[in-house]
Amino acid sequence: MRTPRTRSLLAALLALVMVLAACGDGDNGDAAVDDTDTEEGEELALDLDEDEDEAEEEEEAEEPEEEEAPDFDLVAEVDDHVSTLPDGWGLVGDVDGLKEALEVEGTVLIDVREVSDYEEGHIEGAINIPIRELAQNLDLIPTDRPVIVYCASGWRAGMSYSTLRLIGYDNVSGWAPGWNGWTAADEPASTDTVEPESFGDPGFEPELVEAVDGFLSTLPEGFLTNSLEGVQELTDQGAQLVDVRQPEEYEEGYIPDAISAPIRDTVTVAEEVAQDQPLVVYCQSGYRAALALPMWHLLGYTNAEGFPGSFSAWVEAGEAVTS
Repeated sequence: MRTPRTRSLLAALLALVMVLAACGDGDNGDAAVDDTDTEEGEELALDLDEDEDEAEEEEEAEEPEEEEAPDFDLVAEVDDHVSTLPDGWGLVGDVDGLKEALEVEGTVLIDVREVSDYEEGHIEGAINIPIRELAQNLDLIPTDRPVIVYCASGWRAGMSYSTLRLIGYDNVSGWAPGWNGWTAADEPASTDTVEPESFGDPGFEPELVEAVDGFLSTLPEGFLTNSLEGVQELTDQGAQLVDVRQPEEYEEGYIPDAISAPIRDTVTVAEEVAQDQPLVVYCQSGYRAALALPMWHLLGYTNAEGFPGSFSAWVEAGEAVTS
């Protein structure tokens, strides 16, 4: 028979066992939670790493690729130039037209004749840049002021205007009467050398400037011109005559066997003309032929020459005309 004391001891012992059991369960529970937290933490860390990798990949994919600079296309440059030549062909006009143009403040007048010709007499205020050195002195030619080029009779002025416009000068004009026209009008001459102002590098396409300089700097004596007799001799040798006037002018009459090659269509026509034969370029009075001739050379027709007298001189000489 158990006494009250015994029952109390048993009850206390039972309570202690229950407390210990409860503590044991609590420790196991905490351990389970810790393991779960660790696994979840590791999984979360892996997820974050994957997200960062994906973000980096997306950033790399979003970075724009550097575009390669387009290859320089001389034919395209020539076509853009000739196809957009303005009405009037960039001409200033007669003596009065030149005087009026020179009244515009800041206008730069360039004499493209040889130094010796310039020193003998030139239009007052003109600077001297011989045509062969033109592309080597672009710092002396502004892009933000009117520029007018002239020579003796218009031929070199035409080539200068055309090549400068090709390079990128949209502010240049040519004066065809030239020094001969100026003196014929009894206008005064100056022998004072004008020091040119430097305007810095205009920043045009280097390859285009190099191509133009390759043509201008190697111009031979005579500047690729021919007399009437020279043209007749070349045609007898099988040279191809190229008429750069407008179609309606050509239809009214042209030098026998000449093909129609309107100056604005130079590139298109050139594609159909063989490069292994001499060419003679002409227009009505010579100026447009001077504009076109450099372009034919830059297109590969290095044996092309010009006829400054052109169709007018041919007709005046009583030569045969086809229509």
